Amino acid sequence: MIVTPLLKQGVNIVGVSEVYDHFGNMNKLRQWIERLYWQVCKKQESPYLSLFAQKNNIAYAEKKRGDNDEYMAWLRELNPDVLVLHQAPILIPDIFSIPRFGTLNIHPSLLPKYRGSNPYFWMYYDLDMTAGITLHYIDENIDTGDIVGQGGYSIELGTPASAVGKVLVNNYAIPLLIKAIQTLESTGKLKTIPQPVDSPTPYAKRLTVEAYYEALDFENWELEHLWHVLNSNDQWRDVFLAKIENSGSYNWTIKGIERREVNMPYGEIEEDSGGYHIKHKQGVIYLNRVFSMRKFFTSLFKLDF
Repeated sequence: MIVTPLLKQGVNIVGVSEVYDHFGNMNKLRQWIERLYWQVCKKQESPYLSLFAQKNNIAYAEKKRGDNDEYMAWLRELNPDVLVLHQAPILIPDIFSIPRFGTLNIHPSLLPKYRGSNPYFWMYYDLDMTAGITLHYIDENIDTGDIVGQGGYSIELGTPASAVGKVLVNNYAIPLLIKAIQTLESTGKLKTIPQPVDSPTPYAKRLTVEAYYEALDFENWELEHLWHVLNSNDQWRDVFLAKIENSGSYNWTIKGIERREVNMPYGEIEEDSGGYHIKHKQGVIYLNRVFSMRKFFTSLFKLDF
């Protein structure tokens, strides 16, 4: 959550919202399991935004898709100076124009590259090894608003996008955002750079499970390329773990690669003495699994994640 470091820096957060209240929409048993898991097993605060808001006495709203009128009324009542988006859906102009100083978005690419909702996958797909983040104003188009600031760094092959995202947010986005808020407080205006109309990369669209699998090349790519792309998001789980019985009781991660002779067909998941692996023409990509009591109980009681 970006709200925690902002609050620690003294930013006056008057309200927070998300598309779906993950904790509030759980039944009582699931909520109990979640509280127990984070307090006893993880020994840290849960990541649920609604609980964070409740604890810190901050207004909270669930912004359901298409529910614009109620959300606009809630936002107008808060009367915020600026609205900050992170991993948020597209907003209509009537919403993003409410704040006095406009609406800022944190986008995980060096815009104008990889505009869209799936930048990590396509960045990894293209073997673009420069990860970056952009703080920009929202306008009527997608990820085309004026740039407030950017930051980035070179990543190693196979670095999980989740790890990259944490570095980008903590080391680049938060400092940029705090500086922007402080500037707005003192001057009421930010220096920005307009984006070019065209992007050097195609729109970073989301893929269906079928389209995702078809995008993976198990024969012509180098084994390391496939391993790298699988680390771009968690969609590989939808493709391969569905074929493994009781896979839902484990936490799964991409492990390492081993070059060796592999029998066809490629692109399948199998198990040997080394564990479950995904087959590629040049070798295999091993998966790591760790039993999760939390997932076991949610599966046992048929509780939705």
